[in-house]
Amino acid sequence: MRRYRITIFVVALVIINILGLSFTVVNKGSYKNSLYYRFTRQRFAWIVSDPRPKEAIRAGWASITIKPETSAVNAASPRPKWDSVQTRALVLDNGTTRAVMITVDLPMMPPTVAQALEQKLPRLGFAWKNVYLGATDSQPDLSGWASDYMGQREFGPYDEQRANQLTEAILKAVTLAQKNSTTVQIGYTQVDLKIQQQLSAASGRAGADPLHLLQLRKLTGESALIYSGSVNQISSENTTNSTDDPHFFRLLTQQLNKQTRWFAMPVAGPVEDADYSGQVKDKSQQVASLVDQITTLLASQPLRTDSTLIAQTAPLIQNDPQIRVSQSFRLKPWLAKALYGDYPAELKALRIGQTVFVGCPGGVSNELAGELRELPIADNRNLVITSYNGGNLGQIVPDKHYYAENSPYVIGQINRFGPHTAEFFADMTQSLVSSLK
Repeated sequence: MRRYRITIFVVALVIINILGLSFTVVNKGSYKNSLYYRFTRQRFAWIVSDPRPKEAIRAGWASITIKPETSAVNAASPRPKWDSVQTRALVLDNGTTRAVMITVDLPMMPPTVAQALEQKLPRLGFAWKNVYLGATDSQPDLSGWASDYMGQREFGPYDEQRANQLTEAILKAVTLAQKNSTTVQIGYTQVDLKIQQQLSAASGRAGADPLHLLQLRKLTGESALIYSGSVNQISSENTTNSTDDPHFFRLLTQQLNKQTRWFAMPVAGPVEDADYSGQVKDKSQQVASLVDQITTLLASQPLRTDSTLIAQTAPLIQNDPQIRVSQSFRLKPWLAKALYGDYPAELKALRIGQTVFVGCPGGVSNELAGELRELPIADNRNLVITSYNGGNLGQIVPDKHYYAENSPYVIGQINRFGPHTAEFFADMTQSLVSSLK
């Protein structure tokens, strides 16, 4: 009996120690009293304004297609399989500032690839603060690029060769883009998306982000189109036709390439994680109609040269990630980093004329993106919010959902800066965009 009691005591002691080492309470204090806020604010004090431009913006663009091997496809996924992935680069220069926008056909810009680019792009003449990263979410089945434990569970085993191949393809695209750089005229407009409004209505969430369109046209008539809008991560578990592509951004890019001669540069905007299988019919027909609308709109769009080109990067210091397992408890920082990776988190901004792109290190919800576009700094600018710029902070949603009993979001995937994450991001966005003068 005594031995039995000792065994129970030892087991209980071990369990208590494991719980004590693995979990802690959620920090409910104001973000303005936190270390990450003070450290981030200090970094903002180091931001230096770019010198005045010497000439109108010059731009060049290029893309490189990667052919993944069979082993690089996520066999566990029920989604259709694709045989290639594209990396795209658009370089910009006004004589004093050189910037580059880069996108990949993945759910996010892989953090390991972003870290490699930070080391290699300066050799091509691009300061890291002037590098803007994004993704298109149109190749969710290509695996091998996620190095953290949770990423490998979702996207398959990490393949260093695959990550290196992706990095080298991006660098090649940037090099090619620099070779065809010339003066461009610029024009911005936006259109509402009926298909995305249907998806939002099906989920019962806030309305979709409009489709932002920034056209850059060379004097030769060659054009590039940067476009960004809501990305709904649509499941296709019920899709039996392997040619039925449920991803809006991929369909749109395919149609733009078929019906126009533009260089299509998609950048994923707000991200909603939901299953809309069967909710929206005739997606291909709706996208084809949208391309007709875009073509007509841009054909008569006024364009002009502009010399305003400013880029900034603000590191977000997250020394204490708040990954919750319940309303009040979260993983200890060491365990959170062991499971989800310990990657840098940065807020990036790129101003091209009167259009400002703000790249976040996570998936910004439609609802929060709408709130950010109502910030004072958006009054005289076209503010475009994009997601997953090389960081991996999960979803970033309005703070009201943090403790909501019927929140539509997964508790461990949202607002990893704590209950005031959205307020913190609004504050940082306001400050960062205000620095683009």
